[in-house]
Amino acid sequence: MFEELFAGPIARSRQCESPFSEERRRFLVHLKGLGYARDTLRAVACELIVIATRLDLSGTGPLEAAVVQAAARRWAAHQLRRHHSTSRRLSIRNFRYWAEQWLRYLGRWSEIPPTVPPFQTVLDDFTADMTDAQGLAPASIQSHRWKTGTFLAWYARLDRPFADVTIQDVDDFLAVKGKGTWSRRSIAIAAQALRAFFRYAEATQQCRAGIAVTITGPRLFDHETLPAGPSWADVMTMIRRYDTNRPADIRRRAALLLFATYGFRVGEVARLTLDDLDWEHNLIRVRRSKRQDVHVYPLTNETGGALVRYIATVRARCEWRHVFLTLLAPYRPLSCAGLWSLASQPLLARGVQTRHHGPHALRHACATRLLAEGWSLKDIGDHLGHQSADATAIYAKVDFPGLREVARFDLGGLR
Repeated sequence: MFEELFAGPIARSRQCESPFSEERRRFLVHLKGLGYARDTLRAVACELIVIATRLDLSGTGPLEAAVVQAAARRWAAHQLRRHHSTSRRLSIRNFRYWAEQWLRYLGRWSEIPPTVPPFQTVLDDFTADMTDAQGLAPASIQSHRWKTGTFLAWYARLDRPFADVTIQDVDDFLAVKGKGTWSRRSIAIAAQALRAFFRYAEATQQCRAGIAVTITGPRLFDHETLPAGPSWADVMTMIRRYDTNRPADIRRRAALLLFATYGFRVGEVARLTLDDLDWEHNLIRVRRSKRQDVHVYPLTNETGGALVRYIATVRARCEWRHVFLTLLAPYRPLSCAGLWSLASQPLLARGVQTRHHGPHALRHACATRLLAEGWSLKDIGDHLGHQSADATAIYAKVDFPGLREVARFDLGGLR
């Protein structure tokens, strides 16, 4: 491995003769397998020599973070004295980061036990019940768990046993969130999640009875809000902006087209794999987040072309089958939060006036465009993967005359 990275005999000799050469070599091979570039591997190899000489690795036991931090500070001070570095913080960060990664690889990093959040057991048991006994969709489980966990974290600050929780505590929690950043709809969803949670807690005798039935959230009226998406003209302009040769733009454009053309949810795009793309028949398969069934869609020319370009020229060749990966090593699937940023940043940068900034805003834009083009509400609901007609009926409130101009646009204008 050292021969691959260093051409000069002096540099190769230094790598081979410095302490723990075999352990360092194996780690570099590991990093190469993760997709790290040659220049990065060379820099890491040099950093590992410093780490191997500055840490006492003579034993076999794990090293604690405090020991590594102290060695990193001594090294940074040494670098500054010799005028080999202008940033103490950068020297400390590089030493500490690669020392931890190397020691983890060798099994010699002293892991700090994670702090268990209060009432974690009851939350985990509730999650297992939703999964095993109730068979809820993963998206519903995630939503209920997050809302319930937020309540439990708030309740823990009261420093009382869970068995002493009352309906007044639940009401106070919802009131606090209502005065904060949560919308009425968010409060209503939280109330629904807490009703489900307390039904479980009461059934398992972990709290007093009668709380679940008395939890009330704000009343929501049918179709009380308009779809919160940007205009289709704004969507088209935004997507055109990323038709460049930059790797980040190529990846972003492919993701934006999936959100805008098909109205996919962020989790659905995050779960897409190469096996879901049928190039022979120009089809794409997606497992819906809520209904958990598989929908098959024809690939449009624009979306298919954007995906081909991204996969062929940007996407890393690695063991992951997910379509969207990080651009830098170590390569891994792009998270829902990462994909959310891909959609939200362009909307925020353009100053698009919309209630939501993210993939769901493009989902609303997709539905509004389809309605303007004459699709029935049932067809739109099927296209979006809605569980019920009520979820689609909100688009019936959209002002049709105002959409006539939007209806003239189609995806062909994205070329």
